[in-house]
Amino acid sequence: MPPKPKDNIKKPTQIATRPIISDSSLLRIPENAIEGYQQRILTDIDWTLLEKAFRHHKLNCERVEISQVSLKEALKKKVESSILRGFLDESSTLTLQDQWELFLPITLWEIEKFANSEGMICFQNNNSITNDLVKLIRKAVKLNDREILRKELKAVDMLRINEAEITKLDCSLRDYKNLVTLTLCLNYLKDIDATVIPEGVRILELQANRISSVELFAKDLPTNLLYLGLSRNFISNDVESLASLPQSLTVLDLSDNDIYNLNSTLDVLVELSNLTSLLLAGNPCSVCAGYARATLTRLPRLKCLDNREVLSIDRVPELLEPHPDDLRSAYFYFTVIRIMSVPQPPKPEKGATTTFHVELELPLLDSNRRNFLMYHTNESLIQMMPPPEDDIWHIPSSMTTSKIVNPVRDDETSIHESDIYHHLTVKNSRQICNYTTFESNKIQWNKVMNFQEPTVKIFCPDLVALRDTFRTVVTIKLVYTVTSTAKQGKTEKKSVHSMKMPNEQIAVLATVKCSLSNPDWSQISQHFHWDDTLGTEEAIHWGEGDLTAVQYSQAPVKTPKGKPQADAGSSRQSPPDNLTCHFAFGIETLRL
Repeated sequence: MPPKPKDNIKKPTQIATRPIISDSSLLRIPENAIEGYQQRILTDIDWTLLEKAFRHHKLNCERVEISQVSLKEALKKKVESSILRGFLDESSTLTLQDQWELFLPITLWEIEKFANSEGMICFQNNNSITNDLVKLIRKAVKLNDREILRKELKAVDMLRINEAEITKLDCSLRDYKNLVTLTLCLNYLKDIDATVIPEGVRILELQANRISSVELFAKDLPTNLLYLGLSRNFISNDVESLASLPQSLTVLDLSDNDIYNLNSTLDVLVELSNLTSLLLAGNPCSVCAGYARATLTRLPRLKCLDNREVLSIDRVPELLEPHPDDLRSAYFYFTVIRIMSVPQPPKPEKGATTTFHVELELPLLDSNRRNFLMYHTNESLIQMMPPPEDDIWHIPSSMTTSKIVNPVRDDETSIHESDIYHHLTVKNSRQICNYTTFESNKIQWNKVMNFQEPTVKIFCPDLVALRDTFRTVVTIKLVYTVTSTAKQGKTEKKSVHSMKMPNEQIAVLATVKCSLSNPDWSQISQHFHWDDTLGTEEAIHWGEGDLTAVQYSQAPVKTPKGKPQADAGSSRQSPPDNLTCHFAFGIETLRL
């Protein structure tokens, strides 16, 4: 008889285990936490240069007393600081022709030849009121009429008044009847009177102001407005009023605000029927695991999300709603892609081992640091235990001075010519650190060293802390460790009071700083390259390139005949001669 066919038994589907968000130490706030802990958590954070600038502006916006400055006053001040000043000055003894032939060329020449980068930026800002000021001046000079220049200035189609401390709009704006683009960035605008904005305006830029809600001015905006820029404002929970924005709107920039709830935001944005481009990057909601999937599913008309074109392959074929927890959390990860061409270490003493590892600090994602700062005000994060009372504690001379000798090989001479391994320090076992140093696995030396992937993985239910982490500079250290086993005598083994001698010596071989940026939903991670020929600790952001695609082989790479030698973009190449590090940062998202 033929064997009886086996019944196909379906294996039960494994349900992914999810951490309980409410139990996370990154969210828990004890009742007895000392007031001001939020500010302490943000102290001593190494922000990126761009973030420092915006935080400085934000502090100015949060001042209790801000001097009232109207748009008319700010524009007048801008004009007086620009090259227009002499041409509009009725009391000037110089004619328009003199100004054109003498004053203007000298001013432009001095800026070009002698201004530093800061002076150049200030000059450009003061003279960016509209496009091509020189063209406006030329026409007035040709007709020898200052009034022509005033009329031409009122007839421009683009008006830009940035960094002018404007707190309110006034009716003088109505005089610019041909206005199409109005840019009022880096001011102190909060409650806007949109009725004074000319009806012909199609592009309105209000980035980096004090706006927390659009409720008071949304309905009064020009009915044919196409673009509205509200990035770097104070918009957080009050998103319902976004539904009152003009239906003509095609591009809405809400990036770098504090919008946390993605679902409620998308519920409102679906009401904007012509919206084809949306920017939400830099908000806490944009770093949740289900951000891209939920946004592209709920807003099927989007052609561009966070300045990235939405392709057909980016859309989920079926309506797969993310799990609710995927809109409230994500995993942060750090990966050491590879480290190459570390100088070969000398041979250790008998009984000692040598290893390499990578370590870094992520203060905003560090629950130990957070919990300590909840209950301490001015104390240092580093504390020292008192020294032992007896005299048994001592550091042997073999641990304080390096006695490492170079290896002797039959087939090669020592390639180690650096003294980086001769500056070892003993780890202080009395030091208590109230923060976490995240470390990779420890490995032996190799020409190309690969570490466990991901090197660090952290569950993040605090989306604000996760968002802010990508606004910081992360310092990574490559550490060399010599571990020795201290032998004890017979009497020491029997002694209860004998102390364990320190048995680790370390040397930091490289310190690398990576300036992170907002995660890109269309890319898995952001990659960084550093090598010791750069002459700086700053790593290079690899742009849209993928460093994992480059393969290195210690065997000689043969170049096929007729083809050029391997370049940086080839898939397989020999390791570089100098110390090189490749790192990656990202968040684990639901793939589309």
